[in-house]
Formats: sequence, C-alpha cells, structure tokens
Amino acid sequence: MTITAGDTTSTSFTVECQAVADGKIAFSSNRDGDTEVFLMNTDGSSPTKLTDNTAADFAGPISPDGTKVAFTSDRGGSTTHLYVMDADGANVQQLTAAGAQVVPTDIASWSPDGSELAFVDSRSGNNEIYTIGADGSGEQRLTNNSARDAFPHWSPDGSKIVYASNTDGDYEIYTMNPDGTGRQQLTSDSYNNATPRWSPDGSTIVFDSNRSGNQLLYTMNPDGTGVQQLTNDPATDAYPSWSPDGSELAFTSYRDGNGEIYKINADGSGIPTNLTANGAGDLIPYWSPVE
Repeated sequence: MTITAGDTTSTSFTVECQAVADGKIAFSSNRDGDTEVFLMNTDGSSPTKLTDNTAADFAGPISPDGTKVAFTSDRGGSTTHLYVMDADGANVQQLTAAGAQVVPTDIASWSPDGSELAFVDSRSGNNEIYTIGADGSGEQRLTNNSARDAFPHWSPDGSKIVYASNTDGDYEIYTMNPDGTGRQQLTSDSYNNATPRWSPDGSTIVFDSNRSGNQLLYTMNPDGTGVQQLTNDPATDAYPSWSPDGSELAFTSYRDGNGEIYKINADGSGIPTNLTANGAGDLIPYWSPVE
C-alpha cells in the first residue's frame, strides 16, 4: 500500500486463527465403541475426540508446529490410508494413494521441518518403511526386503531415521539415512527390541524390549551403548513418546489389565502415573512437540 505524504487511507484484512495442539498428547481409544483419535492434556484431563465415525481411526504424531495431527484410517473401505487433519479435527486430507495399506500400530513420524512423514505400509506383502510429503506428494519406499521393518522415527536433526526390523528373526533396532541408505544396527541379541524414539535433543533413544522377560522400557545411546532399564512391571510397557523437554515419557501399559496411557520420568524414577484410567483400550500416545 502506498500513501502520499499528508493523506490518509483505510484498509481491511482478515485474521485467521489455527488451532495448535500445545501441551497435548494424541492417542487412540475405543471408549465410544470403536477406535477414534483423541487429544488430552498431559495430566490426562480434558480428553477431546477429534474423529467420530464408524471406521477405525488410529492416532498418529502431532506435527512439529502443533497445527496438524496425522492418523491412519480404513474409512475408505478395505484399505488403510495415512491422513492428516488440523489440531481441532477439521480439514481431513488423505495422503496415500490407491493401493496403500498403511499399518496403524507401526507408528508414523514427522520430519523435523514438517515437510514429510515416515510410515509403514504392507502393500508389498510385508511391512516396509516409506516417506511421503505432508501434502501427499513424493512418496518413496526406503526399505525393500523380506523382513518386517517398522516403527520409524526421525532424528531431531533430520539426518537419520531409527526403526526396528526382524531381519535376523527377532526385532532389532537400526538407523538409516532418510533416503534408505546407510543402514546401521544398534542392538544385537535374541530379544524383541521395538518402538525406538529419539529424545528431543538427540542424545538418547528410548525403546521397548522383552530382554527382562516381558516388554518394558529402556534407553540407550544413539550408537546402541549404555542400555538402561526404565520400567519394571509384570505387564507390558511399550510405545514410548518423549515430552518436548525430554524430562518425561508417555507410554502404553497393560498393568491394569487393559491398555492405558501412563507417563513416567525419563530416567525411570518416581511412580508411573495413569493418565487415562478407564475400562476402554487407550493406546499409543504421541506427545506434542509444542509445549
């Protein structure tokens, strides 16, 4: 706009507000009879349902800026696709194209800049890791073997993707470059090591493992050294997710007889807190990267 000296003018503009999932945890729950996507506060209060239909909708991660929530759904019929929606459940967009068969429980991950998502798809006959643009463009297959590759998670600097694979008969944890090259193995034992997640500062990887007899939470250095056990319960603890400051972890636990979302200090200290505490199945938390 140009204004001549001494003159006055007027203008108008439109302000649009967009919901941001700050201080929230996304999770899946069947509390209304079928699986839907929910958001709750990090103390478990104010659970809000984002999806509401007869399809199975499984929560995925919240975008780095907190404005989008990824999820998987079979609302299109016999196939399961990857979707994104606004943090209030509006503006649902399907990302994957015809023929996709996205695996809901194998977890997805946003790239640090929010431009891509990594996900797991079984269209080839076994689970493989793919990436796709946040607008649905540029899909690429990163793994291609007879093993099951699962649980991808981008490092905070975007240089690596950590994931699990049963190449050697049980699940071990690996890293690779974002284009699928440079595979490196971090764990090597006879146990199932799964659902790895980088800490927000990139210094630690949390994962679950049955090396103690049942699936529990552990941490290790990014090179696989320094393994430490965090939880110790006869039931399964799995699917960990870091708080934005790296001080806490949300996770799925069956210590109450059904799936619930708990949180614990990231060093394993203190008593785990049940955030969901109901008779439904509450599963696979994704802590918002925005506080």
